[in-house]
Amino acid sequence: MVGRERLCVELGVLRSVWDDWCARRGLTAGEGVRQLVVTTIRDDAAGEPGSILFDLPRPVAGEPRTRIEIRLTIAERRAVERRATAMGLHSNRWIVSLIRAQMTGEPQLGEPELHALAVSNQRLAEISRLLGQLARADSAEPVNRDLRSEWVELRSRVDEHLRTTAAIIRANLDRWSR
Repeated sequence: MVGRERLCVELGVLRSVWDDWCARRGLTAGEGVRQLVVTTIRDDAAGEPGSILFDLPRPVAGEPRTRIEIRLTIAERRAVERRATAMGLHSNRWIVSLIRAQMTGEPQLGEPELHALAVSNQRLAEISRLLGQLARADSAEPVNRDLRSEWVELRSRVDEHLRTTAAIIRANLDRWSR
């Protein structure tokens, strides 16, 4: 007969907070603790802090897919549909993105993020063209004061692009890792 391995921890005032945290995730208190323990042990073994990441190959267009059935309450289904629509996705695509984000830790971009990144990349292309013009002008003659003001503006545009891109990716990772 195999004995049960049990860990008893006195949580004190944290117990109600822990129960609420688990309830929001649809877990029992024991399931929540087991997930934390597994995550911590795997992260320590892999040298990765805070999450379980799987080494999954990137999906390939045309690769066969399998179906999985999940059952949601009507309210949950409506909430999924609202979130998916807000991101410009169908509910199935939203669920797949949620799963992939959890398993890989990589961003799963929706339509608003893709559009924002496209605009940001167009700005980066403009910056690249300006840099080329400035480099050619600088090689022809020493940098004058007008060019210096353009460099300052250019730096501000590069910084804006970096902030925009970082915010999009951060928001996306935050969304999918909840």
